[in-house]
Amino acid sequence: MKLLFDLLKCHSTPGDEDEVAEILLKTWKAAGWTTQSLGRYAITAVREPDGKSADAKTILICAHMDSPGFIVKSINDDGTANAVNIGYPHFEEENVSVVVKQADGLKINATLSRGTEQQDAYTLSAASPLMRGDRVCYAAEPSVHDDIIESPFLDNRLGCFALCEIADSIKSSALRIMLTATSGEEFTGFGASVLAAHCKPDLVICLDATYEEEQQNVLIGHGPVLTVTDKSVLLGQKTVESIKRHCAEWNIPLQTEIYNFSGTDARAFPSQGIMAPVLPILIPTTGNHTPLETAAMTDIESLNKLLFRLCTDETSITSLLGDIASF
Repeated sequence: MKLLFDLLKCHSTPGDEDEVAEILLKTWKAAGWTTQSLGRYAITAVREPDGKSADAKTILICAHMDSPGFIVKSINDDGTANAVNIGYPHFEEENVSVVVKQADGLKINATLSRGTEQQDAYTLSAASPLMRGDRVCYAAEPSVHDDIIESPFLDNRLGCFALCEIADSIKSSALRIMLTATSGEEFTGFGASVLAAHCKPDLVICLDATYEEEQQNVLIGHGPVLTVTDKSVLLGQKTVESIKRHCAEWNIPLQTEIYNFSGTDARAFPSQGIMAPVLPILIPTTGNHTPLETAAMTDIESLNKLLFRLCTDETSITSLLGDIASF
C-alpha cells in the first residue's frame, strides 16, 4: 500500500505534475524499463518484446498524472488570497483543508473557502505568506477500511498505480509494451496530444476513474468499467462484445457505461491520426473530484489482472485486434 499512498499524497495539479512523474520514472527504471520524457507533456516506459520481433504488436497504456486543483489569482490586503479552479474540483463544505505548493517547493497547510460572488471563486487562508501563482490541492490522508479505499485524487492516481504494478509484474512478453502518463488531462489535455504524435501503437488503453451509477448498474466492487460512449470515445457493438468475451475467458469482471458528458484524453489519439483502437478502461468511484473519493480494492486488483492479460496474451490480443482494428 505504501506506493499507492505515496502517489495519493503527491501535490500534482495540472501542469505541475513533477511529484507523480518522479515516482513513476523511478519505479519504471527500477523494474528495468526504458524511460523517456516528452518535454513536460508526457513520460513513457518501454519494454521491448522477447526477441525484439519487428512484427510485434505495440500495446500502449496511458494514465494521467494530474488531478483537479486551484491556483492563486490575487492577494488581498489582509493576507488572504483569491483562487480559481483548474480542472473542476468541487466540495460541498463551506471550507476544506488544502496544501499550498509554492514555486520553491515549500508546502503550506491552508484552508480554502467557497466564494459567494462567483461559482469558481475561492478564498485561501494560511498562517504563512501566500503568493500569486501558488498551486493548491486537497490535503490527502488516504485510508483503507475493509475493501474500500478513501482519499482525494483516486482519479487518476489509481491509473498511475496500475502503471507501476504492471511494470513490476511483466518480466517477458511477445508484445511491445508502452506505459505512458500525461500531464494536463484535467485542464487542456495537451499531454495526450503530444504523446499521440510520438507513438504508433496497435492498441491504446486509456485508464481513468468513472462514476458509480446505479441506473446503469455500474457499481463499486463489480470490476473495471469499459466506456462505450462519452464525449471522447464511441465504440461499436462488435468491439464491445469482443472485449467482453475475452474478459469472460480470462474470468475478469467487466462493466460497461454509456453517457454523453465528460470524457478522457482518449480523443487525442484519433485526433492525431492514430488508427489504433482506443479502449477507455476505468475504475468506478464515488466523490469524483472531491476531497473524499472512494473505490474498491478488488476493482483495482481486477484492473491489474486485466492489464496483465492484455500485455502478455499474444494470441488473445491478435484475436481481439482482428475483431476490432478495422472494417
